[in-house]
Amino acid sequence: MKNLLPVFLILSALTLSNCTKEIEFDEQDIAPRIVVNSLFTNDSIWSAHISRSVGVLETTSYTTIDNASVNIFDDNANLVTTLTHQGDGLYTSPTGVSPQPNQSYTIEASASGYESVNATNSIPSAVPIYQLDTVTSTNNDGETILEATITFQDPPNISNYYMLEVLVTGTWINNELEWDPVANEWVADTIEFREPLQISCDDINVETVNRFNFGGFENTFLYLMLKDQNFDGENYALTFTVINYAELKDMDLFGEIRLVNTSEEYFNYLKSFNLYQRTIGNPFATPVQVYSNVNNGMGIFAGGTLTYWNVQF
Repeated sequence: MKNLLPVFLILSALTLSNCTKEIEFDEQDIAPRIVVNSLFTNDSIWSAHISRSVGVLETTSYTTIDNASVNIFDDNANLVTTLTHQGDGLYTSPTGVSPQPNQSYTIEASASGYESVNATNSIPSAVPIYQLDTVTSTNNDGETILEATITFQDPPNISNYYMLEVLVTGTWINNELEWDPVANEWVADTIEFREPLQISCDDINVETVNRFNFGGFENTFLYLMLKDQNFDGENYALTFTVINYAELKDMDLFGEIRLVNTSEEYFNYLKSFNLYQRTIGNPFATPVQVYSNVNNGMGIFAGGTLTYWNVQF
């Protein structure tokens, strides 16, 4: 029996060697391509981040393109604006030039040494929040929480995709004084902040790809994603809980409940990106391809129309 082991090892080695296959890379397949990242809404100026893809044989993890030509066109091929480089691959339009609802736009980007890329997307109509109801209560730990219900009219006979987030704005004051040579006095340093709040939601239409557990709440989100497959054309009431309200209620802070009616491409990108994030570091997870609508390149160009309701915490 002991003589069978060496024979088995030899046969195994031969089998493994016969399974070895040399993979040839086509230079065209691994050539760097332009990557466009632009998620746009009607409340901000045009912006896009331009970088290049990284090949499997490269050691560089991320490279921006700082000499690109980036233009936005309307659906009649008229030039809307030219984006200028601000640094670190960020390109923006002049102040006052913003996307408009119910319009289709095309981005074209080119740079020396790369194939030109383009993408087209239509920004949907606005879906206003026409009612907000709030009630405060306490959770199992005795902390005050805020439950909010927004109501909006879903446009009928078309597929609609939504993203909702709650932002808080305020001023953080540094207790350490700094000398102001202009005012010739010691002043407190202040920092303006604008951050998303953690919200909990059990609505059956909300996607769960970006949920996490926090403070005893299993369905916690930084933003909600849902589509109108089950409520097409209806007045829809969406209820959620601001779970860290106890930290805000005595600070006299302001915020916004923001509802974005997104394009399907915007929604698909967010969903696939969150699925991709879940697989990072897991060698056994099924690979996820992040959604892209950029022709000849990679990335996303997609828009949405924002409506919001101001709140005071």
